[in-house]
Amino acid sequence: MKIITEIAEMKEFSHNLKKAEKKISFVPTMGKLHDGHVKLIESAKRYGETVVSIFVNPLQFGQGEDFDKYPRDIKIDEKILSDLAVPVLFYPASDIVENTDTFIVNPEYSKKLEGLFRPSHFQGVLTIVMKLFCIVEPDFAFFGLKDYQQFALIKKMAEDFFLNVKIIPVETVREESGIAMSSRNTYLDGAGKETASAFYKILLTTSDLFKKGEKSAEKLTGFVIKELIKKGFKVDYVEITDSALNRKYSDAENGDILLAAIRYKGVRLIDNIFLS
Repeated sequence: MKIITEIAEMKEFSHNLKKAEKKISFVPTMGKLHDGHVKLIESAKRYGETVVSIFVNPLQFGQGEDFDKYPRDIKIDEKILSDLAVPVLFYPASDIVENTDTFIVNPEYSKKLEGLFRPSHFQGVLTIVMKLFCIVEPDFAFFGLKDYQQFALIKKMAEDFFLNVKIIPVETVREESGIAMSSRNTYLDGAGKETASAFYKILLTTSDLFKKGEKSAEKLTGFVIKELIKKGFKVDYVEITDSALNRKYSDAENGDILLAAIRYKGVRLIDNIFLS
């Protein structure tokens, strides 16, 4: 596996792949790789020469968030990528974001859901993804649906700027308990994960209520909130919206998505489920 740390070298490598008429598949990550990342990479390998980036992006962490303690283990990450036969790891230095004065902002969709609780988060996400796209010049880029709002915003950014990259969603990978895979899950011990597993089970139960005929978005979200509080979770938000993240205030429909964020023992968890 080739490890590239310099922007110029990465751009040259991508340029040479383009000259050879090869497609580039790109998986941007913040490292501490898990099975969710593995699924992204396995999906990417079916589309072209795969480039994985690892960069813990300070731009997407707000004041008081966990940038300094965010889990990192580059040696294990390198081993995982090597075992997956990933041809290139792009591991840029911090100067990829230093002295940045220009930011990518979606003022409407960044203020919803996650954006209400992490006001600068999506500005940081969109800015770093745009930077990485400019460097790597991928034909395809892969994002997990656990972070659905992130996926939707990046897809919209690519469309709005006519970027020559197709944004491909990849289904959420879950631990045996049902918790959506996340690097932050390492903050929870065994007992904590067992309790947190109720989060997804409540979403599944709500989906079953929808299938049985309950269409009121207010009643469905109210049920989720009540059940989450009963389990001892602090609820940030629970909302039902369409796949374009345009809110609905009456009845849920097939294809809508139920999104929620909770806090448990200082750990913030997000998850979602499509209603059908």
